Parts: sequence; C-alpha cells; structure tokens
Amino acid sequence: MGRIKMPETKTILYIHKGRFPEEVRAEKLCKSLAKAGHKVILLCKWFHEHKHIEEIDGYTVIRVGFFKPNYIYEGIPGNPFWTKAIRNCIDEYSPDLIICREILLMYNCVHALKGKNIPLLIDMAEHYPAAMKEWKKYKSNILGKLFVHTLPIPQLIEKHAVKHADGIITVCLEQNQRLIKDYQYPPDLLSIVHNTPDLDAFSSCKKGSRIPPIVFAHHGYFTLERNLEMLVEGFNIAAQQLKEIQLVLAGEGETKSDIIKKVDSLCCKDRIHILDAYKAKDLCALYSETDIGILPYTIDEFRNHTLPNKAFDYISCGKPIISSSLHPMKRLLDETQAGIFGDCSTPKAISELIITMYFANIEEMSNKGLQSFAETYNWQRDEKELLRFINTF
Repeated sequence: MGRIKMPETKTILYIHKGRFPEEVRAEKLCKSLAKAGHKVILLCKWFHEHKHIEEIDGYTVIRVGFFKPNYIYEGIPGNPFWTKAIRNCIDEYSPDLIICREILLMYNCVHALKGKNIPLLIDMAEHYPAAMKEWKKYKSNILGKLFVHTLPIPQLIEKHAVKHADGIITVCLEQNQRLIKDYQYPPDLLSIVHNTPDLDAFSSCKKGSRIPPIVFAHHGYFTLERNLEMLVEGFNIAAQQLKEIQLVLAGEGETKSDIIKKVDSLCCKDRIHILDAYKAKDLCALYSETDIGILPYTIDEFRNHTLPNKAFDYISCGKPIISSSLHPMKRLLDETQAGIFGDCSTPKAISELIITMYFANIEEMSNKGLQSFAETYNWQRDEKELLRFINTF
C-alpha cells in the first residue's frame, strides 16, 4: 500500500485592509489555519489600537501605519505604502501562500510579489463592483460617482484581481457561478467557505423564539442596500395590527441617522428600538432577546452573490428568518425550512411578511434551523473545506 500524503504546514500571509479584530471572517479563517499547524501572519491597518504587533489565537497580527496619519494607508489599488508594507512582510516571513481579503489590495499584492513564485488567493466574500455601487459614500460625491458609477473602474479592478488569483474562496454557490460565467474561472480553483459560526459560538444564547414572536430584529450595518428605511415603515404598518410586536435595529453605518429621522415620524416609534454599535461578545445577549431575524435586503447584484453571516447566526440560535427573495437566501431557506422569503420592495409587502411570520409555525422553523446548523451549516464543516483547499497549493 502507498503512503498517505499528510498535509504540509505552511507560512500563510492573510491581508485585510480594515480594522482587526472585530472582522469575524478573518478571525475565523486565521484561527482555523493556525489551529491546523500553519504559521499565520495577518496584516491589517492600524486604527489606534495599543499594539503594533501581537499574538491572537495562535497567529501574528501586524498593523501597518502604526502612529501614522490614517489616510496614508487607504486601501486603494496602487497605494505605494500598502505595497511596501506587503513586500516587507513577504521579505521578513517568506510566506508559502498569500490570501488577500479584498480585491482593492490585489493590485498591491501582485506588484509586491514581482519576481516571487508564491500562490496568491482571494478571500472574496462579496461581489465588490456591485457592492461599491450600493454604498452611499460612492453616491454622495462627484469623484465617487465618476469612478464607481460612470467609469467601469470597479469592474476593471475585479477583472485584474481575478486574472492574478491562483484560487478564490467564496461564500456561496451564486458567486462561483458568476466567476465561472464572467471570467471563465476554473471551477476547481474555487472553494465555498460559508460564514457560519462555531458549533459552540452561541452556546449560552437562549435558543428558539417566543410564540407568538414579540421581537423582530436586524443586527448589522446601516447601509442603503439593507433596506432598513423600508423595514421600519413596514413594521409600523404591521405594528398597528399586532399590538405586542417590537422592532430592534442594532449597529452603526452611513444611513443610521436617516433611519432615526424616519422612525421619529412614525406612529409606532415607541416600539422601534435603535441600539448602538455592538461587539461580537454582545451577540449572545442580543440574539437571546430576538425572536425573528429580518434580512429585508434589496434585490441587486451585490446581495445576489453573497450570504450574510447573520443568516447563519439566526439559524444557529433557532431564530426563524424573514428574508427578501435574493437567490442565495431563497436557496438557503428552501433547503433548511428555517424561515420565509418574499417581496420586500414596499412597506406593505414587508408588513405582510411580518404578519405571516407572526401566525406561522415558529417552533417548526426554529427546530429546522437548529437541525441544519448541527448537521450542515457550522464552522466545523466549513473549516474542513478551507483546510482542504489550502492544502492544494
């Protein structure tokens, strides 16, 4: 019999242009890679944290721009400071593999890797060109409108990134299908690693929902494509019929002030609670008070090619979901039977979904969600796929 080839340990450089920690996906991937024996270095941007370099969960975090003006290290293609930081990290640690969290820094990675034969992967959790078109900051100024909406700059950035990627990690089937269709990307160089929680991530959370449900909630950023203004208007209609229900919106974001103004104009404003930003450690308490999770996102190219980690969080806690009819969410809810989906394009349509959920078989949806989490949609399963894919390079 032949000898079984054991996975080789690697030195892996993971590049993330945002704040760390508090980036759940990056934390999960790096922790899993380190736990499997790989030496992991996470390169991120400094946001006034106390430490330039520190060890977290078995991997090394290096923050670029330590005590330097924040604007110098903007995550834009071609930024020479990022290119230099990436090159310095490559020279110091000699990685066997590089994973870039976002396509905006892939240009920098490619230039930093000139003359070096190191596989470069993208951790592509979103359809970035479509996402950029939905963000308010690219709609509110002349330069943003020019580069994102008039000129095809985001598409060119993604095309360059995909062309130079030796492999791509995605979060859903629909993203894989798009990359194969638009770029003829080889299917065997794609891997789906969902944004699922650990089996014990919410072990202290109160599972299931009150019957009938009282607290409908959304946890996450306040951005245009999340359709939260439509949600509060729809809830206001349903709340006039269902006298006990409440709505909780928790988080921060560019449209939060707009939502607050809208809520102040509604007749049921006293039953809509807008909470401050939260940290990952706060989620157990927030989910424990939640009966129904609401994901009323607009139907667009961005949301049709990703699956939000909140969907898996709600399922793992036995909280039934109300979702718009996005392709990935329809597929997930058809499979798991852990919630309902439908039209979320008007306040009236959202109110009808809330009323439908109020009278639905909440206990069955809750149990179906918990079962699908235990059997399929948990990080232990996704971690195995991540390690399998990494070991092919």
